[in-house]
Amino acid sequence: MRIDSTKWVNMPKAYERNQAVEGTEAKRTNRPDEVTISSEARARFNETPTSRTEKIESLRQAIQDGTYKPDVKKIAERFLNL
Repeated sequence: MRIDSTKWVNMPKAYERNQAVEGTEAKRTNRPDEVTISSEARARFNETPTSRTEKIESLRQAIQDGTYKPDVKKIAERFLNL
């Protein structure tokens, strides 16, 4: 039995759709991405203890200042413990 590989090269293309189907065209817009936060999420955020909020703000400030230096060994240990 002989199998000619040149016959099989174009076979996947036979199953591809080359014609556009009406109503399936991608609609592109120039709108920026948007994020919507639910009222439940807002309520949970407002319930966050102030100590945690202060910690988040101090970390955010350290990152912006470039003074945040994470402990790479602790990070590696946490990855290995997953």
